[in-house]
Parts: sequence; C-alpha cells; structure tokens
Amino acid sequence: MRRSTISPWVGVIALFALNLGLSLYNLGSRTAPQTFWEPRYKGEGVLVDLGRVEEVGRISFFNGVIWGGTYRVEYSQDGTEWQAGPLLKPSWVFHWEHCDGPWEGRFFRIVLESPRSMLGEVGFFRSGEKSPLPIAAVELVPSTSRSSVGWENLFDEQETVQYEHSYLNGTYFDEIYHARTAYEHLYRLEPYEWTHPPLGKIIIAVGIALFGMNPWGFRIMGVLFGALLIPLFYLFARLLFPKEKYVLFVTFLFTFEFMRFVQARIATIDTYVVFFVVGGYYFLVRFFSPPQGAGRRNLSLLLFSGIFFGCGAATKWTVLYAGLGMFIFFLSSVAQEWRTDVHFRPFFWRTLVPWCVVFFILVPAGIYALSYLPYVLVPEHDYSDLFHYQGQMYGYHKNLKATHPFASPWWEWPAIIRPIWLYKGEGLPPGKVSSIVSLGNPAIWWLGAILLLALVFFPALRKGPAFPVILAGFFSQYLPWVLVPRITFIYHYYGCVPFLILLIGVFFQTLEEENPHASRWLFLYGVSAVVLFLLFYPILSGFVVSQNYVARFLQWLPSWTFYSGG
Repeated sequence: MRRSTISPWVGVIALFALNLGLSLYNLGSRTAPQTFWEPRYKGEGVLVDLGRVEEVGRISFFNGVIWGGTYRVEYSQDGTEWQAGPLLKPSWVFHWEHCDGPWEGRFFRIVLESPRSMLGEVGFFRSGEKSPLPIAAVELVPSTSRSSVGWENLFDEQETVQYEHSYLNGTYFDEIYHARTAYEHLYRLEPYEWTHPPLGKIIIAVGIALFGMNPWGFRIMGVLFGALLIPLFYLFARLLFPKEKYVLFVTFLFTFEFMRFVQARIATIDTYVVFFVVGGYYFLVRFFSPPQGAGRRNLSLLLFSGIFFGCGAATKWTVLYAGLGMFIFFLSSVAQEWRTDVHFRPFFWRTLVPWCVVFFILVPAGIYALSYLPYVLVPEHDYSDLFHYQGQMYGYHKNLKATHPFASPWWEWPAIIRPIWLYKGEGLPPGKVSSIVSLGNPAIWWLGAILLLALVFFPALRKGPAFPVILAGFFSQYLPWVLVPRITFIYHYYGCVPFLILLIGVFFQTLEEENPHASRWLFLYGVSAVVLFLLFYPILSGFVVSQNYVARFLQWLPSWTFYSGG
C-alpha cells in the first residue's frame, strides 16, 4: 500500500516552521552602519563639535574591513587647548568597540595615526547615559594636508550607534572571517579568509546582498539552510525506515538537536557543509533504493548527488571525508546489484561508470572551479591563481600550530566533554549572563555514543537498509579526524550527527520489534530531547538569563565553562 504523503508532511512543515521561528527570533539587528570613512594618509582627521562642553564617558565606534589602523582622539573645551584622549584601535570587523573616559570637552578630533581600516559610525556618550549625544557640527581637521574622502560617513547614521557590543549588533566568533570575506566577495575586494573554498561565503553574501551588511543579513542564509535541513533529512530518512513513525521520530530529534540550531544562527560555513552532505547521500541512496531493473534507474539522481557533493567540496574540504563514505556505499550497493541482477553488469560498464565519472568528478570539479569566480573578479587576479590558493590552503591546514581554550580532540566529541563557547555578553546587569555555546543535545549524543559501542555486540542493530548508510556516513566523517594533527573543535562532529540520529531510530525500531510495548519509550525519549532543548535554550540563543540558572542547571560537567564565572 502506498503510504500517505499528506499527513506526515504536515508534521514536517510544522517542525520546519517552528524551527524557523525559533531561529529567526533575536537573530540579529537588521540595521548597522553601511557607510565608512577610509582614510589613507596619516594626519587625516575630522573635528566634531558637540555644541557645548560635555563629560563624555564613552566613545563607541563601528569597524568595517580592517587590516590594522589606529586613530588618535584629542579633546578640547575651547578648540584652542587640546588634550590627548584615547587611541581607537579597531580589532574586530563589523563590530562595535568602545573606549571609556571620562573626557570633558566640547570639541573632539579623530585623526588617523596608521591607515588600512574602514571606520564606520562613531558615537559619544555622556557619563552614566546610554543614548548618544547629538552632534552639532562635523568638519575636516584644519591641519589635514590632503583632502579626505568620506569623512562625512562617520556621523551620518547616528540612529545605529550602540553603547555596547552584542551578537545582536555585530559579528562574533568566526563571523569575523566568514561574514567579512562574504562582504569582500560581494564588493570584489581581496578576500581575507582563504583557508576554505569560497562557496559557503558566497551563500552568506547572498543574504548580505538582499538585506545589507548587518547581523540579520549575514546570518539569514544559514538559518534558511538549517531549517531546510529538516525536510531534507525527512526525505532521507524515508528511504531508510519502512514505517513513517520512525521517519518522523528521527526528523523530530534532528529539529531539537542543539548544534544544528546553534551553527545555523552564526555566519560560518558548517551548516552548508552538512546540508550538502545529507543531500548528496539522499540522492545516492535514492538511486539504489527502488527494486527496479538496472535499465530503469534514474541517472539524474546521481547527477544531483554529484552536484551536492561538488557544492559541499566547494564549501569545505572535509566534505571529501563524506565523499569517501559515499564511494564506499556506492561500491557496496554495486556489489549487491551485481550478485542479484544479471542485467546490471552491462549497465554498470556501459552506462554507470562513464556517467559516474561525469557526475562525481567532472561536475564537482566544475562547481569547485566556478566557486572561485569572486577571486577572479578581484583586480589583478585570474584563474591561474586557483592552483596557488589550493597549495596555500593545504599548507595552512597541514602546518597549523595553534591552541584554543575550547579546543577538543576527536575522542571527546561523542561525550560532549568540551563544548565551544562562541559568545559572551558584555555590559549586563550583575548576576546576568548571555552566552552562545555549540554543543550537542545530551539525550541524542550520549545515547548515540552508547549505541556506537553497542554495534559491536548487538547484531540486530546492524540489520536493515539504514545500517550501510549509517556505517558509511558516520565513520567516513569521524575516523579521519583520528589522523588530523591540527587543532580541532566539537563542531567538527556536526556532520556525523544526522547519521547518529538515524542510528537512534534503528535502535528504537529494533527495540519495538522485540517488545511492542517499547513504543512508550520512544515517546518519552522524544519528550526528553525537547525538554533539554528548552532547558538549554538560553545558552544556545544568547538569551539573557541569571548566572545562577546557568551554573545550577546547565553546568553538568566541570569542563562545561560557558558562563561569566567559568
């Protein structure tokens, strides 16, 4: 009997909509300074008149693209006698920074000491207040020897000025690399981040082109891809489970997986990687799923699998690990067809092999090469640089020697020993914290880790169509990290999580086959995943909450240091 496609899709769409709503809530501001002053010569400066003498307690400034750069601030009550103020040293891109005073004056000069930065809006705050002071007048510093272009941009968007930086109004964590490079690709600037292929940053740039260079703009595409992972994963699971109940069950778990939620809301590239990996496996498994003759198989499914694989490789090289798993699954499926279908052998040699060369080598290579178009469009670059960047990228990852307080080796990931703290809020009331942490849902990851060990001792878990996919998909993306000497983080486990959830689905399916009353455990387990998501939501989303709540209810292990006292 053909299973219904209406009722299950209602549930999937509901999960998609719920996730999209949660992900978009407090995603980030839709406004940020869009114009910048880019002085080139030492001594260029602007003179700011506040209209009267004020006690300025804070100067906030917004940075664009920076390669260094320092600005000297001087202040005066009468415009004649000047005193040295702070140095503005931009250190983060598309990010609010500040210097605290107080400085008592009416006139303030901002003068370039060393070039190579884009300075956006500047705001002056009276001591004890969090609304910017009005600007009476702005003009070029009289002593400026060269004409300065764009100096008016420092004070043309005062409504965007922020007293304090937060993830809501600027970049955080690796957004300073990926969102910045997306902006540079969009405006044909020299790309800052070249350690991964460009496609992920190009996707981020689409959001920037649509909504502007603001937190909403550079995060929206990640949220969209993270939400689309839910129906894509549902389609994938339908190929592997005979009962719709288990398909919806694993899709439900994936919806409330912590890392999928967190990584989709930050402008980095890992969500795109997982999306392309799941899509590549989906079309490959679907190609081998119908019990039809060899000649009736739809070769376009392999084309789509190759496109997804190519897009993944053009986003991050780690997709090659998943590609190895896809190849292993392909060989095992071919071997099975070879034994059971005599018509498959000529189809394999005459049709499948030639087209696979096209679909999984030539097409991905073409996608990969096209992804470097933003590099070619930068003045004084061409496609001959493509090979240079590949060598440079390989050398970077091979020779990377770095440390990080939240790094973690591969054997710690399944047990969530060391989550990575992505963001810590500043300027909050005493006893309040705002954090964003990337970790897995313990209900999913810890049971999954147990089941991975149980695979050795319980043959029942190794039966059914899902097991070969889980075996290839999970271990091809996990075991290579055993050999990687460079610094690693828990989010490198993200690509394994969809396959871990499939394994959990197999476990509950096997459990219910042995004991029909075990279905109640499936329900309770699903509820536990949701309860944990709600419990941990404050540190997944940056929601301001009491430090006592985080320390008391969320710090389950001593190594989980993700609050201001940690």
